[in-house]
Amino acid sequence: MKINRTLLLTIIILTAAVNLSVARGQQATAASRSSTQSAPPKPTPSPAKKADAASPTPTPEPAAVDLIAQGKTLYRSQRFKQALAKFESALKQEPENDEALGLAAVTAFRLDNQQQSRDYFQRRADLPDQKDTVKAFSFYRIALTYWREVHDLVARFTEVKDNQVVVNFPEREGLDLKSWIENGLEYADKALAITSGFAEAHNVKNLLNAEAALAAADEAQAQAYRKESVDSLRRAIELSKAPAGGKSGADADFSLPTIRLSTFTHTKEEEDKLEDPMMKLIEGGKPVKRMQAVFPSIKPPKSGANQSDASTKGVTSDGGAYSLGTGRGALTAAYTSGIVKIEVLISTDGNVVFAHVVDGRSDLNGAAVLAARNWKFEPARFEGKPVQVSGLITFEMKPGRARPTPTPAPKAKP
Repeated sequence: MKINRTLLLTIIILTAAVNLSVARGQQATAASRSSTQSAPPKPTPSPAKKADAASPTPTPEPAAVDLIAQGKTLYRSQRFKQALAKFESALKQEPENDEALGLAAVTAFRLDNQQQSRDYFQRRADLPDQKDTVKAFSFYRIALTYWREVHDLVARFTEVKDNQVVVNFPEREGLDLKSWIENGLEYADKALAITSGFAEAHNVKNLLNAEAALAAADEAQAQAYRKESVDSLRRAIELSKAPAGGKSGADADFSLPTIRLSTFTHTKEEEDKLEDPMMKLIEGGKPVKRMQAVFPSIKPPKSGANQSDASTKGVTSDGGAYSLGTGRGALTAAYTSGIVKIEVLISTDGNVVFAHVVDGRSDLNGAAVLAARNWKFEPARFEGKPVQVSGLITFEMKPGRARPTPTPAPKAKP
C-alpha cells in the first residue's frame, strides 16, 4: 500500500505536539501539589469591625450669643464664677464682643478680682469705633476698681486709739495705696474729660480723696484731701439723677453720692468721744440699732481630756491649726477670740444694703456679716441733701458670750 508522505508527516507533527502538551500539563500539576503542601495556610481575614453605635457624638461649642445668654442667667442667680466662665468662653470666640467684655468686667468686680475687672473694662474702652459714652463709663468703672482696693486696704489698717482714728501702713502697702489713689483719680478724670456731667465719676473722686484723707501722713494733708472730697461730693449731688431711696444688693455699687466716715462704735459713749471730721459735716448717719456678732458654737473638749494634746482643742501649742480629720477640718482657733472688720454701705433711708468683709477670720466672718446687716442708722443728709454712708464696723468676737440683744432705738423726745 502506498502512503502519502505529506499526510504521514502531518500526523507525526500533530502527535508530537499533543505529547508535548500533555507532558507540560503533568509538570504543572506536580509543581502545584508541591507548592500547596509546603506553603502555610493563609490566615482567615478578621471581619470588619463595626462602628460603636453607642459612642456619643461630640457636642459643638455653643455660639457666643448663646454663651452670653447663659452667663446672664447665671449672673442673675448670683453664680458669678460660672457666669464669668461663660462670658470668657464667648470672648474666646469673639474677642471684641462689646457686650461680653462689659459683662465679664462687671462680674469680675463682683468676684472682687479688681485687676481682671480693669483689664476687661480697658479692652472694652479700646474697641475700634467705641462710643464715647461707653469709654467714659469704662474709665469710671476702672476708677471704681482702684477705689475698692484703696478702701479695703485703708479699712484693714484702721484702728481707734485715744478716740482718734489712726491708719498705719507697712511700707509696701503704703506704696500700693499711693499708686492706686493716683491711678483711680486719673481714670475718673478721663471719664470726666469725655462727659463732664458724669455724677458717678465725681462721686468716685470724692471717695478716693476721702480714703486719702484717712491715710494722710499729717493733718494739713488730710484737710486738703477732705476739701477735694467734699467738692466732688457736692458736684455729684448736683448732677445725680438717681432716686433718693438708694440701691441694694447687686446694685449697691457706690454710684450714688456717698460720704465716707471712718468707723462706727458699739456704744453711744464711744460715739460721742470719737473724733471724725466727716461726721461733723452731716446730719444723722449715726447708729440707732446695733447688733453684736455671736461667736460660733463649738463643742468643748471632753472633761478630763489631756489639754496639752492638740487634738482635743484643734489648736497647737504655738497657736497653729491641728487637723481633726476628714470632714471636721481644722479648728483654726477654737475658743480663741478674733477680730472681723466689716465695711457697710448705708442707704439714704438708714438700712445696711451692703456688707463686705475687709479683714477677718473664715470661721467668724459669717456671724459678723449677719450682725452688721442688722444695724440700723439715722438717714444721713449732707447740706440738706440725702446721701449714702460708707463706714467700718469692727467686731471683737469672744467665745462664751451670751446671745446679744440689739441696742434699742432711742425714744423720740416729746
